[in-house]
Amino acid sequence: MVESISNLGSNLLSVKRAKKFAAWYIDTSEKVANQAIDFQASATQWAKETRLAPIFEAQIKYGKKFVERSANAARSLWRLE
Repeated sequence: MVESISNLGSNLLSVKRAKKFAAWYIDTSEKVANQAIDFQASATQWAKETRLAPIFEAQIKYGKKFVERSANAARSLWRLE
């Protein structure tokens, strides 16, 4: 009986560790993805006065939304927030 209680405690700790790792991974991935989108925005500054500008702006806008929604969905699945 004592062993099952200690196993339960170690399982809870591993779940906590898994959640902590998942939170770190989601946060880091979100930051990297946003940095990539920001780099794309700076790399396409040359097109600001061209017909391509609306396409690049839409890519950046929807890319940021996608990253935000994906990160929120992952946090929701892990019940982090």
